[in-house]
Amino acid sequence: MQYKGSLLLAALAGSAIARPHGHERRHAHPKAAIEEVAAPAVTDVAAIEERAVGDVVYATIDNVLVSWINQWAGDASTTSSTSTPTPVVVSTATAAPTTTAKAAPTSASSGSGSGSGSGSSSSSGGDWTSYPSDGQFSEEGFGASNYVAQALGIEWKGNTGLPWGSNIIEVDAADANKYRNVIRFDGAESGDWTILFWNKMGPDSQMTGFFSPNKALDFTIQPGETKYVAIADQSTGGWTAYKGDTAPLSSYGAYAATWGEFTMRAAPEFSSWDVSCIQAQKAGKEIQGMKICMHDGTSCSSITNGMGSVINAYTAAEEAVNGIGGNVRDEAIRLLVNLDYA
Repeated sequence: MQYKGSLLLAALAGSAIARPHGHERRHAHPKAAIEEVAAPAVTDVAAIEERAVGDVVYATIDNVLVSWINQWAGDASTTSSTSTPTPVVVSTATAAPTTTAKAAPTSASSGSGSGSGSGSSSSSGGDWTSYPSDGQFSEEGFGASNYVAQALGIEWKGNTGLPWGSNIIEVDAADANKYRNVIRFDGAESGDWTILFWNKMGPDSQMTGFFSPNKALDFTIQPGETKYVAIADQSTGGWTAYKGDTAPLSSYGAYAATWGEFTMRAAPEFSSWDVSCIQAQKAGKEIQGMKICMHDGTSCSSITNGMGSVINAYTAAEEAVNGIGGNVRDEAIRLLVNLDYA
């Protein structure tokens, strides 16, 4: 579900072009391609982010100069309307998954970790890979769901939480197995990394979620530390991982470090994920390694530092390739992410 660049401005300009492929209609794992339509009147990221509410924004779309009033107030956690992203063209590319459902795990090692997320036992009777003994997955800590059933495809909105971003939360190791969809991050061997999550659909209900300053959750993970993130059902989005405090951005303001992406849907629907460096590669940024697998080492997607090795993952060369990444329909999803993957 790599959104291979910037996003859709169909609502404002009517110039976005969708080229759907079969899989995303069925399983809502869209891959959106970024193609520059026209250089915006303002391309400096800092200048864009400093616009005040009420400022007039100009852009050239299909050789036509258009303008709109900026409504972005600088708070991505609210559900109020936001500033308009730079115009882009969207396409899709996915394929039907082939992985079948697996039996629920009973136990597995959770590994080591020196941070607050480490630990192998759970108050609900197992480690982070097990399921609740009563079969009931928790929704504690999530905001209300705003998911509305609709035809699957590139415009499938999914659940973005009320308020926006409350569908993605950090949880303690002892509580991780209570949730249906859990992602575990293991810190790099050296250096602090920042993990920043977004929903595909931004606070403005457009495909703007992966533009700065939108974020549903962010945290720093230190060497040897382990953190857990729970994702509510019917959510589709991703995260970017980068060293230091400042997220690399494209010229349009999209997050441009290596991405992990996901669509989490309750069984028997398929859930999906992949690693992508398309944004970073096209923006000329450092390609930082990442590996995502199910906790048992299956359904992996990975890119090594510098793009030395790419396995079941997205680079700019795979923009039109279908079905890359993990696709499963287990009762619950347990993903393990390795950062700074070499």
